Amino acid sequence: MDLATFIAQARDRKGLSFRDLEKRADDLLDHAYIWRLEKGEKGAPSAAVIQKLGMALELDERQRQILGVLGQNSIPDTLYGLMETRRDMAWGDFEAVATMSFRGTRPATEESWLKLIETIRDL
Repeated sequence: MDLATFIAQARDRKGLSFRDLEKRADDLLDHAYIWRLEKGEKGAPSAAVIQKLGMALELDERQRQILGVLGQNSIPDTLYGLMETRRDMAWGDFEAVATMSFRGTRPATEESWLKLIETIRDL
């Protein structure tokens, strides 16, 4: 999952146009800028932009946290799926592995991500 796809899916779920998002963000985010984010032409938005976008998209707390990580880097789809579905797990566990640098191959399955999370917890 990348930032552009996340924004597009969240906007589509709400049935919002780019101008609707601009209005929901109290006109503090330009619709053209939101469009560029969604198309992948802009990246690394500031924390303030992430916060305004999360508010405008009416994201819940977990989705806002995911949006914050996606503002910095992409997340493998399997990890993203866990982040969305395993709300019984602490956000910090997910954030630690989502922002981790890997030499070689990243985990590819949900099971391998969960095992890595458990390993980090045990450290």
